[in-house]
Amino acid sequence: MYEEKYCSVCGSPLVLKPCDGESEPVPYCETCNEYRFPKFNVAVCTAIFNKDKTKVLMMRQYGREKFNFLAGYINIGETAEVALPREMMEEMCMRPSSVKYLYTYYFAKTNTLMVNFLTTVDSEDLSGMSASEVDEARWFTFPEAIANVIPGGGAEKLINYVKGEFSL
Repeated sequence: MYEEKYCSVCGSPLVLKPCDGESEPVPYCETCNEYRFPKFNVAVCTAIFNKDKTKVLMMRQYGREKFNFLAGYINIGETAEVALPREMMEEMCMRPSSVKYLYTYYFAKTNTLMVNFLTTVDSEDLSGMSASEVDEARWFTFPEAIANVIPGGGAEKLINYVKGEFSL
């Protein structure tokens, strides 16, 4: 479990202290006399399908070998519903034609709550892809997508969830 060790306000070490209504002790700053509930990042992630839902868009980023789905952090003051189309525009210059919320998933490696969506787009055009953010983007059939994700990762979980949604 990810846990803050220092107070985000004054920098003092935190101690675990029982808190009414909580099942486990909560980090507490003895200097500020305040509980400091754990913080985490929040990001959007989406499986982007073509119009007839026969292909899914996946990308490689940051020199990685395997493909993943489009994802990005939600900015302060932004909702997931605003972050999703912004990230799609920034990375692929695409706008969603439909959006469906699916589920959330906690990714411990980066202390991030992933808010997962299924989106469709009207065009398969990849010419607007951001070369600074995406190494490669490709449309895959469902079996190809399953073969190109990291086993046991968030992308595999999402592709299997979507597979159940479409009964593929």
